[in-house]
Amino acid sequence: MPPNIILITTDQQRYDALGVNGNAMIRTPAMDALARDGVNFSHACVQNTVCVPSRACIQTGRYPHQHGVTYMETVVDDTPGLPPWELTFMEHLQKHGYCTGAVGKIHMYPEKGFDYHNLTGGKGVRWKQAFGSPLGPAPLGPNYAAWLEAKRPGGYELIYSARRDQDAYRKIGLFDNPLNRDEYVEHWTAQQADAFITRSAQGEQPFFLWYGFCGPHDPWDPPEPYRSLYNPADVPLPCDIPGAPSWRDRWQDESLVRRTIAYYWGMITCIDDYVAQTVALLKARGLYDNTLIILTSDHGEFLCERARTGKCLFYEPILRVPLILKPPTGQGNAGRVDAALAEVFGIAPTVLDYAGVPIPDTMAATSLRPRVDGSNTTAPSAVFAEYVSNDRKQRGKCVRTPTHKYIVWSPGHRDELYDLHADPLESRNLSADPACVAVKAELTGYLVDWLASTEWRHG
Repeated sequence: MPPNIILITTDQQRYDALGVNGNAMIRTPAMDALARDGVNFSHACVQNTVCVPSRACIQTGRYPHQHGVTYMETVVDDTPGLPPWELTFMEHLQKHGYCTGAVGKIHMYPEKGFDYHNLTGGKGVRWKQAFGSPLGPAPLGPNYAAWLEAKRPGGYELIYSARRDQDAYRKIGLFDNPLNRDEYVEHWTAQQADAFITRSAQGEQPFFLWYGFCGPHDPWDPPEPYRSLYNPADVPLPCDIPGAPSWRDRWQDESLVRRTIAYYWGMITCIDDYVAQTVALLKARGLYDNTLIILTSDHGEFLCERARTGKCLFYEPILRVPLILKPPTGQGNAGRVDAALAEVFGIAPTVLDYAGVPIPDTMAATSLRPRVDGSNTTAPSAVFAEYVSNDRKQRGKCVRTPTHKYIVWSPGHRDELYDLHADPLESRNLSADPACVAVKAELTGYLVDWLASTEWRHG
């Protein structure tokens, strides 16, 4: 029987917010265990640094300029979705006998390729106007709202009232959650995931599940015990990057910045506990050994570095994310770290490869399976990413090699060149350095060849 497949996605998780990626303080035992049973791609990069376009890349195995979802509207639900001719890997799985499901936050418009879905929206704060008074979180969706209202009448309104704080922007989107752990949106998501797995285990079809968590996207609001799990006094402050604004320039309250990082980590550990719960279910049902599990995120998070929170630009904390692939037992080299470059949208052909489904020629991404089983460990010499602002005024293209990163912006914005070995913090823009003319020309050639070899969506 073909393997069952579970894609676990977090939202806005930096590559270094994971134990196996070198963070000795954060507690992620379940995610780390998946890495021990599989391969940890420690230099995985997204193809777009914003939620919806990045997820469209994962679904299609195609770049933003190919599938057409190049930006995200301020009102997320207004974001143009995939056109009907852009097929997702879930649709290919359906055609080849898989039962497909999705639970939680997948940020996909429209939701196609699923036999079943029970979804929630985002949890980012909605603002009355830019940096004005918050109205509350973005709609978490009627399914979760109805479940919470039945469990705790008035609970959904509690989420909103806790965020109607005129001083919320100064607090960086940091809130003490009024809900209990078993009322939190991640608990609901895990319940839906485990219910889908339990039902699917009774059927004759292999199953695919997209298991989407809302966190650690802001607002940072972990319930107890995760809110108190990390002592802010023990949390390291964001590093000061020469030539870049410091967190001190924007938030003078050191304790607030420390607490932000502690809450962010707390949300990730909360998610990790639910991953552990689902893995335990798979093992109890005898499904774990024949299940491909992939864990990743759609982009990273500044987490107060450069006096910023959020995403959008191409710095390493945004471009790089966790990517762990646990193959069916016996189909990979368990416990290996692959430190070469990898592209997150390679998930699409990888899933089809393991499922025994033909990979369409239209996919620009390459399957990661040969790198997992060791049959071909060749990695790309360069990876690429795109960004378009929600007002479509700022557009960027990025190429990253093992040693350098080059970014070209729309007119009016200076291009950027960084030597990642000599300057891992990306503090010195070498684009105008005469000594870097040859490197810049080489990276420009990578960009030109990439754009010339990948078709563009027209109309």
